[in-house]
Amino acid sequence: MSEEVENCKSCFEGFNNKERIPKILACYHTYCAQCLGQFMLNNGIVTCLSCGKETQAKSVNAIPDNPYYRVSNGGRNRATSGTGEEVYYSDSDEEDNDSLSQSAPDPENGVNNDHVEGVKTMVVNTQKANVSKIRQLVDRNLSKIKSSLDLRAKREKTVGESIKALDDFKTRLQEEQKALVIESKQLNSFQEKLNNIVNQLNTINLMDYTALKKMNEDCLFISTKLNQEIEKVENQELETGVRNSTVKINFERTDNLLNNLKAENDTIYMKLGSSLEVDPSLVYLTTYMLGKIFTDKIASHNACYKELVKNSYIEDGIIGPQPLDDPSEYIDYIKSFQGLTLGTDTSRSSSPPDKEEKEWKVVGKDKEKEKTMKRTPISFSDMAKKPGNPQPIVKRIPFPEKTIAQTNRPHCYFKIQVDNETPFRVVFEMRPDMAPKMVDNFIRLCKGLPDGRGYKGSKIFRAKANDHILGGDFENDDGTGGHSAYEDKYFMAEQCPLKDHKGAIRMKGLERTVDGRCRIGSQFMIWVGDLEYKEYRFTLVYV
Repeated sequence: MSEEVENCKSCFEGFNNKERIPKILACYHTYCAQCLGQFMLNNGIVTCLSCGKETQAKSVNAIPDNPYYRVSNGGRNRATSGTGEEVYYSDSDEEDNDSLSQSAPDPENGVNNDHVEGVKTMVVNTQKANVSKIRQLVDRNLSKIKSSLDLRAKREKTVGESIKALDDFKTRLQEEQKALVIESKQLNSFQEKLNNIVNQLNTINLMDYTALKKMNEDCLFISTKLNQEIEKVENQELETGVRNSTVKINFERTDNLLNNLKAENDTIYMKLGSSLEVDPSLVYLTTYMLGKIFTDKIASHNACYKELVKNSYIEDGIIGPQPLDDPSEYIDYIKSFQGLTLGTDTSRSSSPPDKEEKEWKVVGKDKEKEKTMKRTPISFSDMAKKPGNPQPIVKRIPFPEKTIAQTNRPHCYFKIQVDNETPFRVVFEMRPDMAPKMVDNFIRLCKGLPDGRGYKGSKIFRAKANDHILGGDFENDDGTGGHSAYEDKYFMAEQCPLKDHKGAIRMKGLERTVDGRCRIGSQFMIWVGDLEYKEYRFTLVYV
């Protein structure tokens, strides 16, 4: 067999039995021991320069030798065995004996034991490397499974919380649905009751004030219940407006992942008025809940919306029910006359009287009266001798002091003193049916509030003869101060249809809004003379 010399794939030097012993890696590539020790072995891992695969080894000596490479030593100490294999000898006898004992073939089977051991060591190291690779693969798979389990646990928790939230939301919707059914039944009962009142009014006895009063109380009770519908109507209109709108959803703050994805500029436009017939259930629920969130947010924090609801209450109070006039005193007076049939006869006003009713008819003659008329007249002296015939005493029932129907409108008065003259009282009749909030403000200031606000002790700070007087500035008495009876210094006045005239009291408008309405506080104006004043559709008069 010809001599074959192999070189290291790293330094390209030939292998020898000293510093450049050929070492075989797990990938079956061979490098010299010097190259492996100098730069290829790092932290117990050797990376092949040819294929890049890794071989684990504690040291260079732990890497098996490659017995197939021929070591070039100039032909010294080399011989051929009986089986044809080359046998190398050492210069010393001891080394030669050791070498012969180690490299000599087994006489029984003719196999070199060193060669077998080297192959065995190489296979063991290769399998160890394979075991290490499998362990790494197992570790990576276990890490992925752990991450997946953690992700499933978080997702399961989120889904469980979502189901609980949906159950709570479902319960809330069911309660709202039950409340709507109850309210609808109540409204239907109110409607039926009002229809019955209309039928009773068509046949009412106009002398029965008690029945009319009972009907009015029923109507006032229904009106009180319906006042609660004002805010519900405004809230429903607000929700309808929200659902007819489109919202823009984007990110205000993003984490590192979204920053890397540049998702901060992504925007979603969503119309809140979805339909379950055409949209998926998830989209419908999302838009429904977003609409509720926006509606509740605006209703609870938007000042303009609160002002709108407040004005709705005020406008409802302007056209509110007027109190009944109580004619019971006159009805009792009429009933005091015996023989008077109570009630009304509508036929007299609708159809002409019969001919017989137009003519005077003689019902009968008084026979005694005829006999008296036929008697001979007596003298004055005889008449004087006869006893007197006293006339029966007729008891007259005086008329009531008032000549108009009683009213339950509230009254207030000012006790005014001019200089050192005797104080006098001026009484005002309020009109809460026309301006309920202005009247309530005026009455409270007349009574006085616990914090000291009120008209008592204030001055008339301006007076123009035969025209008007101004007052109500209990803070400065010069027209620069004043405060309403409420928490706010000024409040929006009602649009009252009462006209400015002599004797009327109107509040002084201090601030005017864009739509022409005024804000008022406590200052008032009293017309004391005839005036040529421009008539407006609405005024600040409340008396």
